[in-house]
Amino acid sequence: MILRSVDGIIRMLDADYIENDDIAKRIYGVCIDSRKVVEGNLYIPIKGVRNNGHHYIKQAIELGAVATLWNKDEPNPPREITVILVEDTTRALQQLAHVYRRQLNMKVIGITGSNGKTSTKDILAGMLNQRYVTQKTLGNFNNEIGVPLTLLSMGENTQIAVVEMGMENSKELDFLSRMVQPDMAIITNIGSAHLENLGSMEAIAKAKLEITHGLRPYGLLICNGDQTILKHAIALEEVRGDIRIKTFGEQKGNDMCLSAVKQTMKGIQFSVNDQDLSFEMEMLGKHQAVNALAALIVAKEFNLSDEEIQAGLSAIEKTGMRNELVQADHAWILNDSYKSNPQSLIAALDTLACMEPAYKMVVLADMLDLGAESDRIHFQIGKQLKNYDLKEILTYGEWSAYITQGALLECGANVMIRHFADKNELIAYLQPYKEKDCVMLIKGSRALKMDEVVDALMK
Repeated sequence: MILRSVDGIIRMLDADYIENDDIAKRIYGVCIDSRKVVEGNLYIPIKGVRNNGHHYIKQAIELGAVATLWNKDEPNPPREITVILVEDTTRALQQLAHVYRRQLNMKVIGITGSNGKTSTKDILAGMLNQRYVTQKTLGNFNNEIGVPLTLLSMGENTQIAVVEMGMENSKELDFLSRMVQPDMAIITNIGSAHLENLGSMEAIAKAKLEITHGLRPYGLLICNGDQTILKHAIALEEVRGDIRIKTFGEQKGNDMCLSAVKQTMKGIQFSVNDQDLSFEMEMLGKHQAVNALAALIVAKEFNLSDEEIQAGLSAIEKTGMRNELVQADHAWILNDSYKSNPQSLIAALDTLACMEPAYKMVVLADMLDLGAESDRIHFQIGKQLKNYDLKEILTYGEWSAYITQGALLECGANVMIRHFADKNELIAYLQPYKEKDCVMLIKGSRALKMDEVVDALMK
């Protein structure tokens, strides 16, 4: 984490200050949540739509904050600690992270994409940890607040940082990339997750390519070579001439190509580029093997041996609620409740299809942010469920009613199909299945909080 004097922070921000205390004091990390401040922190109060962090300065000081950033237009700055005056604390947080990143002698790998960002981050960090001091984005800290906090959490001894970068609109990745200044950038894929904001798949691809705007000279762009839309976007955007490009995917001709994959209930085994050597990891689904290909390219760039790569794949620290297989009594639950969109749902269904229990069921909630075509997309997904030999199709939420309609049209009388408007009613329906030898996929966009269903079944 950032270790600087209060005076050093002032100079990094080129800011004015109120010297209520010794500015030679050391800062040990930053915190934006007054409840989580620890001794020595710089408290950064964020002014949001619902809450104003400035109102909680007393608690931050009681827990050990030694200095605080402070919006100049906010009244009543504290008198107990040094107050660093800024126009906007959010922008100051971002500037502080940008300056700190330039001060660290580390390599940075930036990761974006419609699906697979977090899994790719976890896989890559597992590999790189075998030889280098590696830190990664914790959880989903991948936005305009999370990314600077990720950078400021890096220790002085960090050799490689793996930084996840998300987006909702155009220009956001441009901003994050210029802050992070990655040495390598990965685009996992282009999907329909942001259609509501960006309007078209072409616009999404263009926005994802903004990750190259801050890429350091002669940096490496690693992208999904199976996606024509991404290839076209690269050609149209005229990516800087000094940037190297490598591709991964299932199709021949990629620099890293998936040649075989085998799944069990415990994980997957896969090989690349028609080599006899295979790798294993305790993650589920062919799509995770594809994510691993992007990580393999980076690992080879850093000269990791195959033995180190396999050791890393065996030591992945996985972020929860993403294709996580858990057991509730006799039933297996494929917990993919963190997010949902058409591409990630199909990947999860393909994973479910390869699992051993014959009694397979899905519990599907709404896919959000799909724009004007949302009803049609949900309906088409419902029709596609006929391809997966399911015994039951259960849905929850407003948009998922269209999944139900599509399933009723195509899946036949041998499949139990039911829509729920009440989550507690859904949970009550599922409870008896804990005594059944079955596997259920539970998936939905984050706002639907389908992890509550998983938690209820796990109790």
